[in-house]
Amino acid sequence: MVVAGVSVAEEDTDKGGALVFVTTGGDLTDLRRRAGALVAMYGAQTGPAEAMGMMIGAGAQASVEEVPNGARVVFVAPSPDKVGALQNELRMHAGHLQPGSCKMAM
Repeated sequence: MVVAGVSVAEEDTDKGGALVFVTTGGDLTDLRRRAGALVAMYGAQTGPAEAMGMMIGAGAQASVEEVPNGARVVFVAPSPDKVGALQNELRMHAGHLQPGSCKMAM
């Protein structure tokens, strides 16, 4: 995500994982709008190939929650045997989204 002042972290959950986007002085409204757009694109599986919502493997259920200074995009794996792979994929994407290492769009 190329949004000034935004960091991302991955969180494991019992049923999958989450990408947590937090801003330190950036545009909170824009950040939350982008998180919602990520979930919508992921759910519809339509969008440009370089968009974040298209890069995460299909099959999970996605939702967005507001958190202080940001948004949490939650992914629930389609079955218990897919949880580990989903968590690994989300960790990889979070690493790519660290400032200066990736310009994936949402």
